[in-house]
Amino acid sequence: MTSAWVFPGQGSQYKGMGAELFARFPQLVREADEVLGYSIRELCLDDPKNVLNQTEYTQPALFVTSALSFLARREQGDAPPAIYAGHSLGEFNAIFAAGGFDFKTGVALVAERGRLMSQATRGAMAAVIGLDQDKVRELLASLPFGQIDIANINSSEQIVISGEEDEIARCEALFAGAGGRYVRLNVSAAFHSRFMRDVEQQFAAYLARTPLQPLNAEVIANCTAQSYPMTGYQDLMVRQITHPVKWYESISRLLSRGEVALEEVGPGDVLSKLFFKIRQKPMPLPTPLSDSADESAAAAARNSQAVADHKPADGPAPPSRRTVFMYSGQGSQYYLMGKELYQHSAPFREAMDACDALHRAHTGRSMVAELYDDTKRHQEMTDVLLAHPALFSLGYSLTQVLRQAGIEPDGVLGYSLGEYVAATVAEVVSLEDAMAMVICQARLLSEQTSGGGMLSVLTPVEHFERHPDVYRGGTLASVNFNDNFVVSGDQRTLLAIKERLDAQDIVSLLLSVDHGFHSAAVEPIETEFRRFLQKLPRQAPRLPIYSAMHGRAINVIDAFDDQYFWDVLRQRVDFHKLMGSLSGQEGVRFVDLGPTGTLSGFIKYGFGNRVDHAVSINQFGKNMETVSKLLTRLSA
Repeated sequence: MTSAWVFPGQGSQYKGMGAELFARFPQLVREADEVLGYSIRELCLDDPKNVLNQTEYTQPALFVTSALSFLARREQGDAPPAIYAGHSLGEFNAIFAAGGFDFKTGVALVAERGRLMSQATRGAMAAVIGLDQDKVRELLASLPFGQIDIANINSSEQIVISGEEDEIARCEALFAGAGGRYVRLNVSAAFHSRFMRDVEQQFAAYLARTPLQPLNAEVIANCTAQSYPMTGYQDLMVRQITHPVKWYESISRLLSRGEVALEEVGPGDVLSKLFFKIRQKPMPLPTPLSDSADESAAAAARNSQAVADHKPADGPAPPSRRTVFMYSGQGSQYYLMGKELYQHSAPFREAMDACDALHRAHTGRSMVAELYDDTKRHQEMTDVLLAHPALFSLGYSLTQVLRQAGIEPDGVLGYSLGEYVAATVAEVVSLEDAMAMVICQARLLSEQTSGGGMLSVLTPVEHFERHPDVYRGGTLASVNFNDNFVVSGDQRTLLAIKERLDAQDIVSLLLSVDHGFHSAAVEPIETEFRRFLQKLPRQAPRLPIYSAMHGRAINVIDAFDDQYFWDVLRQRVDFHKLMGSLSGQEGVRFVDLGPTGTLSGFIKYGFGNRVDHAVSINQFGKNMETVSKLLTRLSA
């Protein structure tokens, strides 16, 4: 029997909590008051200013009452548990209980954490109830925007999402349509998401000045669902601010050890109720397959190994099906994209290393080292000098994973920068020359065209033509599906357009780019870039190539001159037109080898079930698992 004491987080507070504790520990209450500058007893019992539910006050109030509850249990002789854990803020109580810091230090830490988090006003949160985390990830990956993170995984069917306020509001219909219940949370910011990275950095600086002691008991970390190290654990305390709370996995791992005696220490019984639900349906954790495993599980295991190794798993797709690999462009990139594959998949790692070697030869910089720098996990990747080669390399490397598993493309499709990947996979240009081209373009863009941007607009494309006053100064850069297009321009122009769209209640989102691609903003680099392109060796494509820029198939060498490679950057992208021309073809499957499944999302929203499409990876992790599932599907 494993004993565990768990501490609740924000949301468990109520007026009157801790009534029996304050008189019992008068010295500690005085210490808390000294740190906070107000009466913690008055706040918890009377809340005269009606601020108990404000983050800045909630967090120290919960910490104090939970800490005193813990000390009361110890004082009355209760045997200490084997394990401590806390939900979000409650993790600080778990560390306190395990001896990481004294009471007064804990009050100061959570007071600063609450103060910083209360100042973060950007974003919103919502609970999705009735859908499992895989379905939530799938639905999020299908959205045509990407400013939402998973914040809490509380049980098998209770997931909390966090992100940009307009997007949180917009996606309610998506989850409701999938059979889930959608509950907006009464919070002022997007906790446990990328929007808290400034808070994370400020809290890290504060924590660095705080002495911490070695832990004397096991503590489970929210962001890893694994045990804290006994020393050197500051990073985990900081990371939980921007990372999801993996409560479902944490408790499931405890249950995998055997019978668990769990007690909730502190206000409320939220965690006790979650424990009851999790015990009924714990998370399936990785275990070796037995000889009696069914064939589908065995096939999945073979495909998972195929992701890691060089050999095909279940063989190539049947010849009756045609498979088209798709490659996306700027705006879909993020730090750490594909990192799990880089760590565990030999073909992916070898391809990325080959690209990195070429990149280093041209720039003297390691693309892989910068891309997989964990300290940049929640930063936006807007530097075209890294984003261009990283996106190109990711698409190329995912291709090698599928090829090594026996899945060969019958055609390739490129969107913007993705057209360069498609041309490389089709052997129009060599990998060496393609990398040189991508780096040359990125260098010229960085030197001559910074200050631009792109705005994704969620409304029918006809709106752009009918309302030139709304979009003045902007260029229609791409049409993704009928209800989504992108406008390019300088930053000031795009902000003005966004303001006018907001006034009409039309959702628009700035993309993570610093250049006005597919507009006149890139024309300063034309002469020098085309001079480079004219020297580029080319040959006839080995595979059919579908161009989102042309909106059709191209497959003759004359098409791949310097004009074509320049137009990929300069001319409008019309993915909607291209897929419209391909949507009627039978037996064709489109596989998105971009980092977010963006193109697959465009197909879903533009063509529904008329087009067969699949995603390789997304920004929500589990790369090995998603690629393994893809291989299973493609081999069927």
